[in-house]
Order: sequence, then structure tokens, then C-alpha cells
Amino acid sequence: MNRTRPTQLLVWGIVGLLASIAFHTLWERGGNALPLVPWPAIVGMLVLSGVLLALGWPVRAWRDGDRTTAIDLVKAARIAMLAKAAALAGAVLTAWYLGGALYLFASAFGLRAEAGLGMLAAAISAAILMAVGLIVESFCSLPPDDPRASDSSGDGRRERHDPPEAPA
Repeated sequence: MNRTRPTQLLVWGIVGLLASIAFHTLWERGGNALPLVPWPAIVGMLVLSGVLLALGWPVRAWRDGDRTTAIDLVKAARIAMLAKAAALAGAVLTAWYLGGALYLFASAFGLRAEAGLGMLAAAISAAILMAVGLIVESFCSLPPDDPRASDSSGDGRRERHDPPEAPA
């Protein structure tokens, strides 16, 4: 699995921002009330960030040399995938809530500033989710000087090192 690149986060952020502004504009022009500030979502993103950090911490300790406890490599890979998903979802949600805040602040000349501040709080919690996802994803990668992290052939395949054959 490749690490999350900043360009991926930027692309998903732009998609989220454009979708948010379009949604809020079209939804309100259609005569509908805008959605309220998603306080449960804010709390949920912060809880998810904490759980993800707690799951990634033992992987980090093992990677940094604390090999007193065995680590399940499948579990570590799942944590890495969850971290990547959290980073990408955090990028989209940060932009979505920022777009909502921009829309609320720009329309009605500050009359909806309280709702805009709530959207900013949601954007901050989504940014925290994205940052924790990136941090935990880095916990789950082997350092470049680790022999398991590099391949000698240069084509992405690892060279097999079979044990020497025993004399017959």
C-alpha cells in the first residue's frame, strides 16, 4: 500500500469544497433549510481520532524496536488501511465543512455566524481526523533503513533468500 500523498489530500479537499458550496447553494435556493451543525459528527470524528491513535500506538512501539510483545501483521495492515481512509475522509470532510462555513459567512451578511462557527468547529475536528490518520499511517510504515522495507531488484519485487540447501 502506498502512503497518502499531499496531492491526494488536495484533490479530495477540492472535491469536498466544490461539492459543499454547490450543495449549500442549491439546497437553499430550493427553499430548504440548511442542515444544522453536526455536533454528533464533531464528537464522532474526535473519538475516531483517539481510537485510531490508540490502535496505532502499539504498532509504532513495535516498529521503533520494542519487540517485547508480538504484533499481528494483518492487524497492523488493517490499522494502516483505516489510517489512510481516515486521512482521505478527513480531507473531504474538512473541505466540506469549510465550504459550509464559507457559505454561511458569505450569505446573509453575518446573520448566520453562529452556524458558521459550528461548521468551523466541524472542519477543525475533521482536520484533526486527517492529521491523526496521516500520523498513524506513518506509524505503520517500516523505516527506509529496515531490510524488510527495501528491495534489491528495484522493480518492486523482493528478492527471495532461501536457506542454503543441505547436502544430500
